Amino acid sequence: MNYGLPSRWSAAAFLASSLVVVTLGAVACFSERSTAATSTGTANCTVPSNAAGATIVFISKFAFVPPTVHVKSGQSVAWVNCETDATPHTATADGGGFDSGTLHTPDGFVRTFPAVGTFPYHCTIHPSMKATVIVE
Repeated sequence: MNYGLPSRWSAAAFLASSLVVVTLGAVACFSERSTAATSTGTANCTVPSNAAGATIVFISKFAFVPPTVHVKSGQSVAWVNCETDATPHTATADGGGFDSGTLHTPDGFVRTFPAVGTFPYHCTIHPSMKATVIVE
């Protein structure tokens, strides 16, 4: 459709609109902070109110999503169990620095990371579930 505009302008407008859509999509895909459901089966997942401002890790389909998060020293990470079949999980530091205890759907756990470092963690109930918090 031309709507009475020169075809060259229409092509430029279409290209500019497409670039905006692609850019916004890329920003959304690569954002480290997530406060809404993702396509990993978290549609019915509720982020706890004490997680405001935290980087969210969803526990879904026997995985930590995302498997690696980066936060600044002093920031928090919140884990939320989003399993649809009520499977319990934990978020437990490999070195014993933190342990969420058993999280049932839709339980959450928030931890603040005051020191710089790399903190690998796992689910004690399902040891094949592993992930990492990197504090910069």
